[in-house]
Amino acid sequence: MNIGNRLDQAMKAARIKSQSELSRLSGVPQATISRILKDIGAKGPETETIKKLAKACRVSFTWLNEGEEDSLPSSQGTADPLLDQRIAHALRVMQQMPEYKLNQIVKIIDTIAEPLPFEKSDSADTRKS
Repeated sequence: MNIGNRLDQAMKAARIKSQSELSRLSGVPQATISRILKDIGAKGPETETIKKLAKACRVSFTWLNEGEEDSLPSSQGTADPLLDQRIAHALRVMQQMPEYKLNQIVKIIDTIAEPLPFEKSDSADTRKS
């Protein structure tokens, strides 16, 4: 399995519906994402590009860059096992929800969560224009 296949899997697991959406989330140009998914290019993507994509898809850099044939990490884990249990429980509950309820939950999380570092700079750039 190549990095394009792993990126495609990671996008599906993270419910990222398009290359454009991944571009907005990661800060990586859509054309670069397209080249990675099509496995075009002699040397492959830059390390920083892979880091940004992994973060946006919520997978580890190592998995996205090197991968294991059949294993997509479901979570990167934390140092707190109780937090891991709560996250796993929340994911199980959300997987059983109809789409409209899941969309409502995501909106709530987006409202109360602090933006990721790359989102802060994007919103600052938007305000300047």
